[in-house]
Amino acid sequence: MKSPRWCGALLLTTLLAACASLPKSGDCVDFGGGGGLCLLPPSALPAVEAAHLVQFDHADQHESFIGHLHIDAASQRLAALSLFGSHLFTIAWDGHAVGGTNADAKLRPALLVAMLQLAVADPERLRTHLHGFTLTEQSQAGYSLRELSRHGRLAVRIERHGATLATATLDISVPRAKLELHLKPL
Repeated sequence: MKSPRWCGALLLTTLLAACASLPKSGDCVDFGGGGGLCLLPPSALPAVEAAHLVQFDHADQHESFIGHLHIDAASQRLAALSLFGSHLFTIAWDGHAVGGTNADAKLRPALLVAMLQLAVADPERLRTHLHGFTLTEQSQAGYSLRELSRHGRLAVRIERHGATLATATLDISVPRAKLELHLKPL
């Protein structure tokens, strides 16, 4: 069984290939090919304190861990714990730098911060920070569907069921990489 950190790294590093030029900035995350997301400041994100059971599937691999997400005006943090409560890793974004603890070399903390922002940030704010990708969103009471595409090809699909992020179930799919990520509130 592979470690959840390795699986998370695989998810994040195989997500996308982009085509547009990404600004040369310390707060821009390259998804590959020069396109990506320039991170939003934590104050531009919805405040949340939430814990989710995270289930990761890639081909015949299946991993589960607990993710604690905290966002306030000053920072965005994610702490990952094994199902037995052992600390796996922590990442944080304070609007100036992305940092992490216990993250193995395969884990790219900035890319994980960017993927979380794709799932939680206001889509209009995201669009102004995306380079080389198109973001669409459909939403109605308690449900939203976000799709990130490049040249009309689906790269990432994010479904959210629930009125608030803290109580929402998230399903993230990266079809080309055959990756699925399911987050259920605890």
